[in-house]
Amino acid sequence: MAGSTAPQPAGTKVVADWTALMPGDFVTVLEQYTVPHSGWIDDLTDDGRIIWLVRTFGGGRRMFFRENGDVVTVGVP
Repeated sequence: MAGSTAPQPAGTKVVADWTALMPGDFVTVLEQYTVPHSGWIDDLTDDGRIIWLVRTFGGGRRMFFRENGDVVTVGVP
């Protein structure tokens, strides 16, 4: 999300273009800027509007929608 002013954990960057994600990428999704969900990308739509995340610690598989304001962050080395 370009120009987002949402707080980000240190050492992370926002992925504005969800089509850049690939299955197996480890990410954190900030659901509506508040609730973090970490896990691995299981799948995503070709247009990058929807991702499926397999959450850590047995949290199951969850779908997230870009138009809901969910923000994806990745760790930066």
